[in-house]
Amino acid sequence: MEDLSISGIALVIVSGLGVIHGLLLAAFLFLHQRGNRLSNHLLGSLLVVLSFRVGKSVLLEFSEDLNVKLIFIGLGSMLLIGPLFYLFSKSLSKRAFSLRESHLFHFIPAIFGIGFGFWIQESHLKTYPIWVFVAAYATYYGHYLLYLLVGYRTAIKADAIQPSNVRLLRLIFFGLLAVWFVYFLNLFDEDIPYIIGPVMYSAVAYSISFVIVKNRFIDKVYHEKYKSTQIPESLSEEIYSRIQKLMVEEKAFKNPDLSLKLLSEQFRQSPQIISMVVNQKSGKNFNAYVNQYRIEEATKQLRNPKLEHYTISAIAMESGFNSISSFNTAFKKQTGLTPLAFRNKS
Repeated sequence: MEDLSISGIALVIVSGLGVIHGLLLAAFLFLHQRGNRLSNHLLGSLLVVLSFRVGKSVLLEFSEDLNVKLIFIGLGSMLLIGPLFYLFSKSLSKRAFSLRESHLFHFIPAIFGIGFGFWIQESHLKTYPIWVFVAAYATYYGHYLLYLLVGYRTAIKADAIQPSNVRLLRLIFFGLLAVWFVYFLNLFDEDIPYIIGPVMYSAVAYSISFVIVKNRFIDKVYHEKYKSTQIPESLSEEIYSRIQKLMVEEKAFKNPDLSLKLLSEQFRQSPQIISMVVNQKSGKNFNAYVNQYRIEEATKQLRNPKLEHYTISAIAMESGFNSISSFNTAFKKQTGLTPLAFRNKS
């Protein structure tokens, strides 16, 4: 066993307690019945994987002779962190989000990474060229960072995400980014103790717990806006189906006066119920939902060579917008281009 100083032992204890705390928080999330259970389970799974990854680092601090398989299995588990964070982000930003079989493809790299850990032998460290391990490390750390950035960016740009969910997501994002940075920096600077990574994770786990408990995020993370409104799922499906029919077949979005009040009168339901159904089923608020159809219509007209003589303003009005400024804003948000740049590009 490697000799540890008193300060080193203290760091190991702190990081070890952080691992235990993370596992206890994960157990709480799995067993908690309120709030968005999918979000709770995804965050719990993320904490379990992180606890395993960090626990391996704590063991490595005790012994330099840790089995090479355990080391590389721990590294391979990093390929689970990114997809779990990405799916957790999606579950916070889209109320109708549910796991599908296609989401399993995100975990294929982890299967290969963990499989590589089970396969590798001590002798391979000497017989295989160094570039093999450089490529492996680049894959582990690059995969982690890419998913982290994409998941965070996708979530905070979503129209339906609640402000409280943004705060929780930001806390977890920057915590995971800090853990990544410390581990990544350790690859290039031997003066940075390896145990700092687990200590950083411990700080993240404690912070997440404190903020969750203080702000009751777990109970508020789902349908915060509609906690007093409940309707049968069959009615919700029926209302949303009728709304989609209005948009697709009757092109109701072309009416610049289309509003929640207008639909509520037509459907004989309250505006709150119409708003809730659209939010839950589309993952967007009502204005963003309607504007999506309007922008799709506008892009068709901007691509149409027969409508080249139409001004941008005319196309905006034809698509259902009642002002050119709101059209420009919505168009750029959805396509990344201004209407004029889109037309010129097409």
